[in-house]
Amino acid sequence: MFLILACTNAPDPVADDSAAIEVTTELTYYADIKPLVDGHCTRCHNEGGLGPGDFSDPDEVIDKAALIQGWTEALEMPPPVSDPECRSYVGREHLSLDADEQAMISEWVEGGAPLGDEGESVEIEVEPHDLSDADLTVLMSDAYTPSWWDDGNPGNEYRCFVLDPGLDEDVYLTAMDPVVDNDAIVHHIVLLNATRDSVTEEMSDPAGWDCIDGTSTDPTAMVAAWAPGMMPIEFPEGYGMKLPADEVLIAQMHYYDPGDGGGPDQSGYAFKTAESVSKEVLMVPMGIGDFEIPAGDASYADGGSFVNSYFDFTIHGVFPHMHQLGIEYSMSVEGECLVEGRYSFDNQLTYMFDEPVAFPKDSAVEFECVWDNSEGPNNPEPQATGYGERTDEEMCFFFTLISFGVP
Repeated sequence: MFLILACTNAPDPVADDSAAIEVTTELTYYADIKPLVDGHCTRCHNEGGLGPGDFSDPDEVIDKAALIQGWTEALEMPPPVSDPECRSYVGREHLSLDADEQAMISEWVEGGAPLGDEGESVEIEVEPHDLSDADLTVLMSDAYTPSWWDDGNPGNEYRCFVLDPGLDEDVYLTAMDPVVDNDAIVHHIVLLNATRDSVTEEMSDPAGWDCIDGTSTDPTAMVAAWAPGMMPIEFPEGYGMKLPADEVLIAQMHYYDPGDGGGPDQSGYAFKTAESVSKEVLMVPMGIGDFEIPAGDASYADGGSFVNSYFDFTIHGVFPHMHQLGIEYSMSVEGECLVEGRYSFDNQLTYMFDEPVAFPKDSAVEFECVWDNSEGPNNPEPQATGYGERTDEEMCFFFTLISFGVP
């Protein structure tokens, strides 16, 4: 970075144009790079986090400086997210780097990645990695170790568990975040509700039950969905999702064998609650299941639409979900963009909008998914691929958080 200083006491600027001097301002880790790392990297790159390395340690950042430069210049780190130009969402400033920030990292690395003076460090406010102020936490009653018994679904196990909140009265969930015990094997969690009297003896078993075919056909039964990369979800003031006292939660755990069996897991969910809210929130999944991605196709697109023939709604957020072949997604309501961007299987987020979006009766949402089923290191023998729950099958879903009425 260069700064030109004009000397104001030069006697004759025409005759002495060498009075302009060039001063180099050195970028350092503490003064310039640490705020970027804290704001964009440490949510995943922390001790025990989803990404490799603990980037709260400056020595680790400097050791990996060249790698960081390469990944940021390739626009692969931070991982792809929905384009905030499509619609602004909570935390967007911590989820992507702009061109100037990318250039700053490259200039720092090419300047030798100097550490600088720790006294120049500026603390910044970052998005929380978990829900530290939860007042209700519900876990599986016992730890469960997948046996990978199903030869028809090698390396995958779908297991459902009843999570009993033990409530004496109805509450409203105003924020939620999964408690992932063994992130080496937990691929995703789908959380649903069910009446207490619908829980059978089989479902009451602490070891759960096989549920690869799903747990419910009622779309209003869904409470939450989580996949790696997700941050805590917090509803706007006065909004919440009802959890009646006579209901339990059912966690559909998708376990994926990392190659060594993976070990036990005892996951669950944490919530913030309120006794009452002004508006009730529902999660409604929208998507398609009748597609087939041809083998070898590097950019196959399919999608659909959903016409709201019921009530006036407001959309508060969207969670786009595909599997390992997914590369792009988009969703709009009456041509107004909701989410749009490159897809990352390892960084899946629920995008909570800064401003809610009207979804009036008789209007429609449209959505599209794009997949890459060409040959590559992670797909050495492409096969025609359709809808399915397994990681080597595909999905095109948009889990949408809505409330009644328009903003």
